[in-house]
Amino acid sequence: MVGSGGYDGIDWNEIWRSRMEVSTALKRNRGCSDFWNNRERAGRRAPSSAGDDDCERVRWVTSSLPVTPGSRVLDIGAGTGAIAIPLARRAAAVTAVEPAQAMREVMERAVREAGIENITVVGRHWEETDLQRDLDPPYDVVFASFSLGTPDLRGAIEKMNEACSGTVAVFHFAGLPYWEQIMLDLWPDLHGVPYLPGPKAEIIFNLLYRMGIYPDVSVSSYEHRLTVPDLDAGVDALRGRLLVETPEQEGILRRYLAARLVPGGDGLVLGHRVHRACLRWEPHRPGGGLRAV
Repeated sequence: MVGSGGYDGIDWNEIWRSRMEVSTALKRNRGCSDFWNNRERAGRRAPSSAGDDDCERVRWVTSSLPVTPGSRVLDIGAGTGAIAIPLARRAAAVTAVEPAQAMREVMERAVREAGIENITVVGRHWEETDLQRDLDPPYDVVFASFSLGTPDLRGAIEKMNEACSGTVAVFHFAGLPYWEQIMLDLWPDLHGVPYLPGPKAEIIFNLLYRMGIYPDVSVSSYEHRLTVPDLDAGVDALRGRLLVETPEQEGILRRYLAARLVPGGDGLVLGHRVHRACLRWEPHRPGGGLRAV
């Protein structure tokens, strides 16, 4: 992070774009929405299927947002509605923007089953969303929870500010999530090149700072537990993310997991300490200023 006058020559938006581009190319997909536009993956992320790890994330995000019974909320990259649905029970209305059709289908089914009527689902990428055509701004709370997969971070933040009359919040990893740690460890053996992680929260902070936005930042950590019934299930759980296609690659992954999975509960557990950040600010203040909450 920077102090006043530091790093004046660094284009943080370009750093975000280039790291996003390299990481996406290594994973051979067209971005987060492409990865999640898969019915099997989306089904595993359904609110009714959420494990302890996802439930903890939902509690942390929802408790960090100043939502009241009168709030109108905009959830960017809403996924299967794991956060939008509990917020809808506390707010006047929630608009959920989600580009991946498979994720939207799971969310819409969960909304129907929950009998919730104050959620509107918009099927677009955030960078393609038109505020006047697709939405109904201003919103009291606008947030993105681990979902800013856009190459143009500055443009995404400017649009969030434009849509908001109250609080904007971005939740993002401050360190490696468990799957990127595994990628960092195994990618050279699996694919012959090093893995380069995607951009993290410090780039968001530095870009905000250069934009004249001084967010309130809170960082927390928790122990992520990947729990599988056996070693075969562990291999299957990670095969897609790691692009494991050959018997040789499967052997590399199997040996890695065999050395790290430990007995726990009814199966095997891989633990990983995850660090994450919440960056919050108020884009519109009397006199037109920007300041932290």
